[in-house]
Amino acid sequence: MCDASANTPQAGAKPVGGLRQRIFNVVGWVAFALLAPPALAMLGLPQVQELIAGRLGGWGSPVALVLYFYGLLFLRVFFGSDQRYTPVLLGYAVSFVYFSNSLDIGFMAWLRELTARAPFLSYPVMSFIAGVAVVFLSNAMSGWKKARWPLDLFMLVILPAAGLVCAGVFLPGLLGF
Repeated sequence: MCDASANTPQAGAKPVGGLRQRIFNVVGWVAFALLAPPALAMLGLPQVQELIAGRLGGWGSPVALVLYFYGLLFLRVFFGSDQRYTPVLLGYAVSFVYFSNSLDIGFMAWLRELTARAPFLSYPVMSFIAGVAVVFLSNAMSGWKKARWPLDLFMLVILPAAGLVCAGVFLPGLLGF
Protein backbone atom coordinates (compact mmCIF):
# COMPACT_ATOMS: atom_id res chain seq x y z
CA MET A 1 0.00 0.00 0.00
CA CYS A 2 1.29 3.45 -0.91
CA ASP A 3 1.44 6.17 1.73
CA ALA A 4 0.58 9.60 0.28
CA SER A 5 2.42 11.41 3.07
CA ALA A 6 5.71 9.92 1.89
CA ASN A 7 5.56 12.05 -1.26
CA THR A 8 4.72 15.36 0.41
CA PRO A 9 7.43 17.49 2.00
CA GLN A 10 7.29 17.83 5.78
CA ALA A 11 7.11 21.21 7.53
CA GLY A 12 10.53 22.83 7.48
CA ALA A 13 11.86 20.46 4.81
CA LYS A 14 13.19 21.71 1.51
CA PRO A 15 10.76 21.37 -1.39
CA VAL A 16 11.51 18.54 -3.75
CA GLY A 17 12.87 19.80 -7.07
CA GLY A 18 14.60 17.94 -9.81
CA LEU A 19 17.97 18.72 -11.31
CA ARG A 20 16.28 20.09 -14.43
CA GLN A 21 14.28 22.60 -12.40
CA ARG A 22 17.35 23.75 -10.48
CA ILE A 23 19.38 24.17 -13.67
CA PHE A 24 16.68 26.25 -15.34
CA ASN A 25 16.19 28.33 -12.24
CA VAL A 26 19.90 29.21 -12.56
CA VAL A 27 19.23 30.02 -16.24
CA GLY A 28 16.64 32.50 -14.98
CA TRP A 29 19.27 34.25 -12.85
CA VAL A 30 21.61 34.35 -15.86
CA ALA A 31 18.77 36.02 -17.77
CA PHE A 32 18.58 38.76 -15.15
CA ALA A 33 22.36 39.24 -15.46
CA LEU A 34 21.80 40.15 -19.13
CA LEU A 35 19.94 43.25 -17.95
CA ALA A 36 22.97 44.57 -16.05
CA PRO A 37 24.76 46.18 -19.05
CA PRO A 38 21.76 48.27 -20.20
CA ALA A 39 21.03 49.23 -16.59
CA LEU A 40 24.61 50.30 -16.01
CA ALA A 41 24.59 52.30 -19.26
CA MET A 42 21.46 54.13 -18.11
CA LEU A 43 23.17 54.95 -14.84
CA GLY A 44 26.13 56.55 -16.63
CA LEU A 45 28.46 53.53 -16.76
CA PRO A 46 28.31 52.49 -20.44
CA GLN A 47 31.63 50.60 -20.58
CA VAL A 48 30.18 47.08 -20.28
CA GLN A 49 27.42 47.82 -22.79
CA GLU A 50 29.93 49.34 -25.22
CA LEU A 51 32.22 46.32 -24.85
CA ILE A 52 29.38 43.91 -25.60
CA ALA A 53 28.12 46.00 -28.51
CA GLY A 54 31.67 46.35 -29.84
CA ARG A 55 32.21 42.59 -29.80
CA LEU A 56 28.77 41.52 -30.99
CA GLY A 57 27.62 44.52 -33.01
CA GLY A 58 23.84 44.75 -33.23
CA TRP A 59 23.56 41.40 -31.45
CA GLY A 60 24.90 43.10 -28.33
CA SER A 61 22.61 46.13 -28.32
CA PRO A 62 20.46 46.83 -25.24
CA VAL A 63 17.34 45.74 -27.13
CA ALA A 64 19.01 42.46 -28.13
CA LEU A 65 20.03 41.83 -24.53
CA VAL A 66 16.43 42.35 -23.42
CA LEU A 67 15.27 39.89 -26.10
CA TYR A 68 17.85 37.34 -24.90
CA PHE A 69 16.59 38.00 -21.38
CA TYR A 70 13.04 37.12 -22.40
CA GLY A 71 14.24 34.03 -24.28
CA LEU A 72 16.21 32.67 -21.32
CA LEU A 73 13.45 33.56 -18.93
CA PHE A 74 10.98 31.68 -21.12
CA LEU A 75 13.21 28.60 -20.84
CA ARG A 76 13.30 29.06 -17.08
CA VAL A 77 9.53 29.28 -16.92
CA PHE A 78 8.94 26.37 -19.26
CA PHE A 79 11.46 23.98 -17.69
CA GLY A 80 11.81 25.47 -14.21
CA SER A 81 9.71 25.23 -11.10
CA ASP A 82 6.79 27.51 -11.95
CA GLN A 83 3.30 26.49 -10.90
CA ARG A 84 1.18 29.16 -12.61
CA TYR A 85 1.73 30.86 -15.97
CA THR A 86 -0.76 33.75 -15.69
CA PRO A 87 1.54 35.98 -13.62
CA VAL A 88 4.49 35.18 -15.87
CA LEU A 89 2.68 36.10 -19.08
CA LEU A 90 1.18 39.21 -17.48
CA GLY A 91 4.61 40.15 -16.15
CA TYR A 92 6.18 39.74 -19.60
CA ALA A 93 3.58 42.01 -21.18
CA VAL A 94 3.77 44.74 -18.53
CA SER A 95 7.57 44.65 -18.33
CA PHE A 96 7.81 44.94 -22.11
CA VAL A 97 5.81 48.16 -21.90
CA TYR A 98 8.22 49.49 -19.26
CA PHE A 99 11.28 48.35 -21.24
CA SER A 100 9.79 50.03 -24.33
CA ASN A 101 9.62 53.26 -22.37
CA SER A 102 13.26 52.97 -21.33
CA LEU A 103 14.97 51.51 -24.43
CA ASP A 104 14.81 52.49 -28.06
CA ILE A 105 12.66 49.65 -29.41
CA GLY A 106 11.82 50.72 -32.95
CA PHE A 107 8.18 49.74 -33.32
CA MET A 108 7.40 51.00 -29.81
CA ALA A 109 8.77 54.52 -30.40
CA TRP A 110 5.21 55.89 -30.29
CA LEU A 111 4.91 54.80 -26.65
CA ARG A 112 8.24 56.34 -25.71
CA GLU A 113 7.25 59.63 -27.34
CA LEU A 114 3.85 59.57 -25.65
CA THR A 115 5.23 58.93 -22.17
CA ALA A 116 7.93 61.58 -22.65
CA ARG A 117 5.12 64.17 -22.70
CA ALA A 118 4.15 63.27 -19.13
CA PRO A 119 6.94 64.61 -16.90
CA PHE A 120 6.50 61.90 -14.28
CA LEU A 121 6.91 59.10 -16.88
CA SER A 122 9.83 60.62 -18.78
CA TYR A 123 12.60 58.94 -16.75
CA PRO A 124 13.90 55.85 -18.62
CA VAL A 125 15.87 54.56 -15.64
CA MET A 126 12.76 54.38 -13.49
CA SER A 127 10.82 52.59 -16.22
CA PHE A 128 13.66 50.10 -16.63
CA ILE A 129 13.75 49.42 -12.90
CA ALA A 130 9.95 48.98 -12.89
CA GLY A 131 10.24 46.49 -15.77
CA VAL A 132 12.85 44.44 -13.93
CA ALA A 133 10.81 44.54 -10.73
CA VAL A 134 7.66 43.39 -12.53
CA VAL A 135 9.43 40.42 -14.14
CA PHE A 136 11.09 39.47 -10.87
CA LEU A 137 7.80 39.71 -9.00
CA SER A 138 5.90 37.78 -11.68
CA ASN A 139 8.40 34.93 -11.48
CA ALA A 140 8.07 34.88 -7.71
CA MET A 141 4.27 34.90 -7.96
CA SER A 142 4.29 31.99 -10.41
CA GLY A 143 5.08 29.72 -7.48
CA TRP A 144 2.13 30.91 -5.40
CA LYS A 145 -0.34 28.06 -5.85
CA LYS A 146 -3.35 29.70 -4.19
CA ALA A 147 -3.11 33.17 -5.75
CA ARG A 148 -5.70 34.16 -8.35
CA TRP A 149 -5.73 36.57 -11.28
CA PRO A 150 -7.10 39.61 -9.35
CA LEU A 151 -4.02 39.48 -7.11
CA ASP A 152 -1.83 39.07 -10.20
CA LEU A 153 -3.46 42.10 -11.78
CA PHE A 154 -3.04 44.22 -8.66
CA MET A 155 0.57 43.17 -7.95
CA LEU A 156 1.83 43.25 -11.55
CA VAL A 157 -0.12 46.07 -13.19
CA ILE A 158 -1.68 48.48 -10.70
CA LEU A 159 0.97 48.51 -7.96
CA PRO A 160 4.01 48.95 -10.29
CA ALA A 161 2.23 51.63 -12.33
CA ALA A 162 1.36 53.53 -9.17
CA GLY A 163 4.93 53.09 -7.94
CA LEU A 164 6.32 54.37 -11.23
CA VAL A 165 4.07 57.44 -11.17
CA CYS A 166 4.94 58.17 -7.53
CA ALA A 167 8.65 57.71 -8.25
CA GLY A 168 8.35 60.05 -11.23
CA VAL A 169 6.64 62.67 -9.10
CA PHE A 170 8.76 62.52 -5.94
CA LEU A 171 12.20 61.08 -6.77
CA PRO A 172 13.50 63.44 -9.49
CA GLY A 173 13.67 66.32 -7.03
CA LEU A 174 15.39 64.17 -4.45
CA LEU A 175 17.85 62.59 -6.89
CA GLY A 176 18.51 65.77 -8.87
CA PHE A 177 17.20 64.57 -12.25
